[in-house]
Amino acid sequence: MLKGDSTRNKIMAAAREVFVEKGYDGARMQQIADRAGANKAMIYYYFNSKDALFEAIIRDIFKEIFRIYQSVLQLEDVDLRTMITSIVHEHLIFLQNHPEIARLFLREVHSDNPILYKVMNELRHDTARRDIKAVMKKLEKAADDGIMRRVDPMNTIWNIVGLDLFYFVSKPLINVLWTKETRNEAKVMQAREESIVDLLLNGLLPR
Repeated sequence: MLKGDSTRNKIMAAAREVFVEKGYDGARMQQIADRAGANKAMIYYYFNSKDALFEAIIRDIFKEIFRIYQSVLQLEDVDLRTMITSIVHEHLIFLQNHPEIARLFLREVHSDNPILYKVMNELRHDTARRDIKAVMKKLEKAADDGIMRRVDPMNTIWNIVGLDLFYFVSKPLINVLWTKETRNEAKVMQAREESIVDLLLNGLLPR
């Protein structure tokens, strides 16, 4: 990795942390510089504004998320069970590796941050959007072939995302209500994944 790439990555990692802790409006470039072990001039060298830095972070997050769908589409002759299981698994792994993302998005969506919507609108015409549509077409074909029930593929995608996100959005409350049961994070996540896949497949497979 080139030195410049390393510095840029450190700035983005530090910025993620600060944006999560403070929100976009509360984050300060000096805080990000201090966290990254850099100076503000170096941040502005790579990103000409706070908006540009936040936009780069949001775009990278979306790209990471959409790679989940790309990885599933690369599987040859994938069956419905494998596709649903793979999407849920990869999405949960991503959220486990980046637990701060759920908090960040929840805050910025509810604050109507225009940068978030700008990136999302751009991605509507990107390959990422086409990948999601490709997954939806696979769901439609599965219904045509009688492999799954005739359900709305868009809402199926929403259901997967919503079920995966629930634990990470509600984790503080869950840990209070089920303190003893949630002490082993690995066990909780394994049970959560199995439960989501079971619920989805039992709702999608023919009765």
